[in-house]
Amino acid sequence: MKSAFSLGESNCESLGEFGASRTRALCSALGFHERDTLAALALFRLISSSWAERPVGAQPPFRNDITDDGTPFEFSVGFEAKKPELRLLFESQLAREETSPRSSWEAGLELQRQLQQRGEADTTRFDSIAALFAPPANDGLLRFSLWHAAVLRPSAAPLFKAYVNPEIMGVEHATTLVGDALARLNMSSAWRFVQGRLDGKARLPYMSLDLEASRQARVKIYLSATHADAAEELLAGSANFARGDAGSWLRRLTNREGHYTKRPLLVCLSFTEDGKAPAATLHVPVRSYLSSDEEALRRTVPLLPDASAAQLTSAMTALATRPLSESRGILSYVSLRPVQGRVRVTTYLSPGAYSVAADHHSSGTHPKG
Repeated sequence: MKSAFSLGESNCESLGEFGASRTRALCSALGFHERDTLAALALFRLISSSWAERPVGAQPPFRNDITDDGTPFEFSVGFEAKKPELRLLFESQLAREETSPRSSWEAGLELQRQLQQRGEADTTRFDSIAALFAPPANDGLLRFSLWHAAVLRPSAAPLFKAYVNPEIMGVEHATTLVGDALARLNMSSAWRFVQGRLDGKARLPYMSLDLEASRQARVKIYLSATHADAAEELLAGSANFARGDAGSWLRRLTNREGHYTKRPLLVCLSFTEDGKAPAATLHVPVRSYLSSDEEALRRTVPLLPDASAAQLTSAMTALATRPLSESRGILSYVSLRPVQGRVRVTTYLSPGAYSVAADHHSSGTHPKG
């Protein structure tokens, strides 16, 4: 069975046009004011500049691990306050070169240079570790080399984050690379926390850095878990999770306990320079364990603030091309982060530029948050 995402070969729409229409539709569904919608569209034009002119067609012009179907960007919406927060995760590409992890790396570095020149990002910390994560010459089997995320903020420039691949030299070298990176960032306490949770089973598939210079700028380390109990162990000692939180939320979201082998859970540990215990986020790949987007929505809604249920329903409906009961994968992940007695829920929404089988699962674990 196909998911909600299906566009025929006769479609002449460009990726830029498609993404702009999806962005506007999503902003409308979330009840954004026109000024916020225009800010979101301007942000999309910026992040899509390297591939905006490529036609949508029936197949993606380059493969990536951001979405199951190869769409090079993904929306996420954070629900905590009355006004939802919109983010974009995306991969840059050099417009006139054959797509590869190397060309994505070079295009991402060029984007960062532009952001630095415009005063919208600070790459000092990234530059100090970049050499560790640059893709090797034989990069054909890599899932990714460099991604970025942008967070829309009211009355401020977007916050940009860079994602690097700790497994760039192979899974077996990820621990060494992350340890070396945190040493260069003078975050030895963060490495001790992470190292104490590595048992030979948890992978280190992603690392991200806020591209800003403030003391509140974060470094995030992602660990994978294929069992609910393993996720609980990874979350233990974090500043915001209590024992049992993860298991309870997993049962409510996925109606299952135990193993998560189709696609692993992700635990994100967020560190700052203060050396304190990290704040943690649990990322749940709901589209791998539920039968439809309708079921995913139904199970997510009870976790949301009251006003947010209607917003998420409208957002998913705006991105759908068939009833939610017949689609699977518009809502791909749900993440949960306790914040001062509340739960911040973030939902990850696939734009669906291409066709994707509903039971397809890409090789990656996918970064979030």
